[in-house]
Amino acid sequence: MLGDADTTGAVGRPRPGAGHDEPAPPRAAAVALRQVAEQILLLLGPVIALDDDLTWRSPWQQRCHARIDAWASALAAGARLARERADVLDLAATAGQATTGHATAGHAAVPVPPGRLVVRQPERLRSTGPPGPVDVRFSVERLAELAHRLRAAGHEAVRLLARLGPTGRAVGVCHGLDLVAAQAGEMAEAIDRRLTEIAAAESLARRPVPSPDQAWRPADRPAPRLAAPRLAARGSAAPEGLAAGLAMLIGTDPLRLGVAELAEISVRLARLAPGELTSVIGGLRGRPLEVLAAAVALAPSRLDLSTLRRLPAVVALGDLILRQAPASMVGEVARLFPGLEPPVVEQGPSWIRALGPSASTGGFVRRGHGRSPVWVRGATAADVGQGRLGDCYFLAALLGVVHADPGLLREHLRENANGTVTVTLYTGHGPRAASGAGSAGRGAVEITVTRSLPVDRRTGQEIGADTDNADGDPELWPALYEKAYARLAGSYAGIEGGDPAAAMRQLTGAEAVGVPAADVEVPDIAGRLAAGDVVTVVTRNRPGNGSTLVPAHAYTILGADEHTGRVLLRNPWDQTASDDRLDWHSWEEIRAELAGVQCGSTRRRS
Repeated sequence: MLGDADTTGAVGRPRPGAGHDEPAPPRAAAVALRQVAEQILLLLGPVIALDDDLTWRSPWQQRCHARIDAWASALAAGARLARERADVLDLAATAGQATTGHATAGHAAVPVPPGRLVVRQPERLRSTGPPGPVDVRFSVERLAELAHRLRAAGHEAVRLLARLGPTGRAVGVCHGLDLVAAQAGEMAEAIDRRLTEIAAAESLARRPVPSPDQAWRPADRPAPRLAAPRLAARGSAAPEGLAAGLAMLIGTDPLRLGVAELAEISVRLARLAPGELTSVIGGLRGRPLEVLAAAVALAPSRLDLSTLRRLPAVVALGDLILRQAPASMVGEVARLFPGLEPPVVEQGPSWIRALGPSASTGGFVRRGHGRSPVWVRGATAADVGQGRLGDCYFLAALLGVVHADPGLLREHLRENANGTVTVTLYTGHGPRAASGAGSAGRGAVEITVTRSLPVDRRTGQEIGADTDNADGDPELWPALYEKAYARLAGSYAGIEGGDPAAAMRQLTGAEAVGVPAADVEVPDIAGRLAAGDVVTVVTRNRPGNGSTLVPAHAYTILGADEHTGRVLLRNPWDQTASDDRLDWHSWEEIRAELAGVQCGSTRRRS
């Protein structure tokens, strides 16, 4: 409250240990009031800067213009009263009357004459005669920014009201802040609604408007059963008309779109032909897309038993839009929809801590690889190289799959027309799932990712799998598989440490198991490899003395010689000109150093 101001200038926050009846020093309260008065005067500055004819000109704009002037007038009056009250407190402090009389800072405020709070009609809008015709014009970009600034002003007004407290209201300072807090957000919403209507009108002006049974059902026309869009047979309505109707359905408030409505939108969009879908998504650029993405982000918190089964369709909406968006919108879609760009850090695992104090979420940026090829000569084991992530188990499984059945990985990665790629993985076991028999044929999930990959801001080095092959040529497929896997886990940090068998199951959808190394012989390994299976091993945390194997690390077995009893191990680390990471080892010599062996089928066995 005004009477509880501390020496930092905060108003409305009592000092620790101070009772609510203890008055603050008048001088400190005066300083705080002057600070608030200055903030009140600056509150509408960003709004007034855009409230001009370059932004908009129409009869409705004139009404909004008058309202903003009324706010500014009331704010100026409140700031003047705050400064006058501060002068009274300074005089009280100077005269030594901080605890007596009407100048007491913590006691009742001096009443404000009613005439002091009258908001007069602004000079620039006083009527001088009959109104004439108004030339209507506007800038969509400036209007959208004006709506953003109005919301910011409303939020700041609420903060200042909380800082002033009841005593500030009694002094008469809060009238203008009350107006801005109550009306600025409403004006911003009205602007957003008109921008949506303008976008819809522009689209409809280019093509005939489809009937309600042929397009998305507008938000103000309730559906008989579900407040969701209706779509006719493919090709029966123009994409521009569909986009306009969908934009009207989305509106400006994410809370109006429930889980059921979002799921229905996802299902209906998925039924469109690719070209139609791209056109419809292009019509959502800007505010409609922002609202839709916000509604998707809110959906998990709004679930109940009746809508739980619809959540997968809602989650798939972001992937669908990213996959089919125009190339110019890919960055906007990836930024707006939750989870499309997997974050680097969650809680800071060991590899993050090893990078130093700047290795946090803010220590990484994303580097685009829009011109780098996904494939050069197809998928080969030489393309795979582990980066700075602790996901050797995943890359060992990836190496095994590409060695056993390279065509499988090629078929499970699809390049989209807008530059994104869609990777097919299989659910049922997380990256940290325990080894064990997995059922073949578990559900496939398509995960769409951009070609932007995380880079350490300090060094400029990418943290994930290598983006070039053994010849040094750009080749992205291993890094894109890794990014899709990170999306499935929730972040890159989420894929640090895991089971190669679980990774095999998620890459192939086929059975994979883990067995003790003591139960495996070289002929068993040779038979598995000949049948087209994937075989990996994981070393113990503390291998024996003189061991050449990396502790707590995964390797891929690419060959087995029954005559010599040796196996060919490939370390998933990046190959170099001097080290191809391939070494033959005696199985009997290394078996005691292994924590386990993992074997997984590909489609050649499944």
